[in-house]
Amino acid sequence: MKQRNLVFDNLRGICMLGVIAIHVGSMAVSDAVASPFLVLITNILSRYSVPAFFFISGYGLFYSKPLEEPLHYGSFLKKRMKSIGRPYLLASLFYLCYYALLNRDPNVLDPSNILFSLFFGTAQYHIYFLVILIWFYLLFPLWRSLMRAMEKIGLKMALPLLFVAQVLLFEGNFHFWTYPDWIASSPALLNLCNYRLNYFPFFYLFIFMLGGVIARHYEGFKKLITRHKALLMAFFAASAGFNTWLFYRWTFKWQMPYENTVNYLQQLSLPGLVYTIASVLFFSMVIQSGRYPLKGALKEMSDRSFPIYLIHPIFIDQLEYVLNRTAGIQQVPMEAFYIAVLLLSWGCAELWHRFRASKA
Repeated sequence: MKQRNLVFDNLRGICMLGVIAIHVGSMAVSDAVASPFLVLITNILSRYSVPAFFFISGYGLFYSKPLEEPLHYGSFLKKRMKSIGRPYLLASLFYLCYYALLNRDPNVLDPSNILFSLFFGTAQYHIYFLVILIWFYLLFPLWRSLMRAMEKIGLKMALPLLFVAQVLLFEGNFHFWTYPDWIASSPALLNLCNYRLNYFPFFYLFIFMLGGVIARHYEGFKKLITRHKALLMAFFAASAGFNTWLFYRWTFKWQMPYENTVNYLQQLSLPGLVYTIASVLFFSMVIQSGRYPLKGALKEMSDRSFPIYLIHPIFIDQLEYVLNRTAGIQQVPMEAFYIAVLLLSWGCAELWHRFRASKA
């Protein structure tokens, strides 16, 4: 049995902190009086988290299923659909029922809406991640062929080319909002185009394949994060600083609304993608060094990261509802709201883990 990688296991917890920050911070983006610093932290500097999860998935798949071994596709998919597909299905149905009851709208549970939500990951705003992950699983033979081709032409050339291709794909997508009549007249095709970011895995292909490359060359990666700490710290600081400079420049000099700035600096943009790479390297270096506080807490949270991910929007929703009915959410510091969501989600995940353990 292959050993687990403690660095990337704990990286999942750091990614989870970022995901919750983004979702809690979405309220700050819609608040005209929100602190720019708060928007920066939650909606710009936390954007590493979603792509980093794909990075970890790429590492895990290529580590557990190396190219030198045959891929038994049927058993591979069966295992992955059990670990990810089934939770995705149950979580989607749960959220659809939740909103049907909350809004007293039975049309949410119309079979056509259920199928639409399952295919595009729209049952809840965060769950599209699992749809893209499932597509990465379904197309894993293609990624294995791509890895062979990349290694054949040389990773020093292939990785930069893949990086450029992904940036160009996003930039083309970002400015592509009109469609020919033959697409606009077909609801199915129009939905496939409008919701392309919800299921099309190629938008995250570079970071996924980077994880796979590191799985196949982990010793070289380990040398990088242990012998070049100053360089990685400088890379991370420069990338974070550049994104911060862009944010404040666009916000104050150009008077751009928060939402527009966040969209321009999101994780698939060129500054966002570079920042994701810098963050993955930096956090991996910190975890590998072992010199960071709350090691046990980070490990425990990383172990529960998946159920935390699935359930935390419920607590964001309910806490916001309660606060708006009482003191008003503007009266509560966003930091306190964030900590409350994290602890409630973590506690729920821990209870679920103990329940499953008792039934085993």
